[in-house]
Amino acid sequence: MKHGFCLAETMKSEKHTFFSSALFPMLFLLLMWIVFYYDNKYGLGVYRLGIQPRKLTGLVGILFMPLLHGDFNHILSNTFPMLILGTLLFYFYKDIAYKVFFIVYLFSGLLVWGGGNLEHLHRESYHIGASAIIYGLSGFLFFSGIIRRHRALFGVSLLVTFMYGTIIWGVFPAAFQKAMHILREKENISWEGHLFGFVSGATLAFIYRKTGIQEPRYSWDITDDKEIDESNPYWMVDEEGNPINEKDSPNETKDESKDTFKNESSDPIKITYTFVPKNRDEGRDKMG
Repeated sequence: MKHGFCLAETMKSEKHTFFSSALFPMLFLLLMWIVFYYDNKYGLGVYRLGIQPRKLTGLVGILFMPLLHGDFNHILSNTFPMLILGTLLFYFYKDIAYKVFFIVYLFSGLLVWGGGNLEHLHRESYHIGASAIIYGLSGFLFFSGIIRRHRALFGVSLLVTFMYGTIIWGVFPAAFQKAMHILREKENISWEGHLFGFVSGATLAFIYRKTGIQEPRYSWDITDDKEIDESNPYWMVDEEGNPINEKDSPNETKDESKDTFKNESSDPIKITYTFVPKNRDEGRDKMG
């Protein structure tokens, strides 16, 4: 009964953690849909707040680009990947999730502003959509799991590959995608946003490779004697497998000075033992 109660509590805790990890991505999606709703209802033309590469007026688009979408299909195609990838980020990398999200948000936008429209330098266009963040999260989750060599995180890398592996074609120039019949002739996408977002995420995976969950190391994996911590030998562990350091628990150490006699003189100490046999009759009386 107790075991079943503990299992139920664990599942409840994991469920709570999973939904709390999805909270921020859902709030971000809610903001995206609110902007889209009012833009379509009142014809606000918010696309003009998108990024215009290498124009001072286009710098504001770095802040607004992920919140703006051209039509219903555009925002819908970004909704589910944002929810899934965002939840995975905040669940497995909660210590650095906000840093990764907002660095990808700002850095990918800055790169689009500086390197967008290189194919058509004189064409005026606005870059909008959250796909740069989606590519950034994909790049981070994929490379981070490989770099850290952690089983669970590597599983996340495989999951991202299985679900969104085909999006890698989106980082190539639009002309190439049209030649390969990946993109329709009249369809326009910000492939620069895809590319710079993916590069941003992959770069952050390398920068934060030593932060958060790491590859577990065991005593038998250590081949260099310099890496052995003599203060915590591998056999000194508690019931949960945590190393016990005698230095950290001074109250539990024995005071050997109370039980030990130190002979400071040069003369040896002579100890005499006297054997006193037990009276057998007394033994019989006690037993009877």
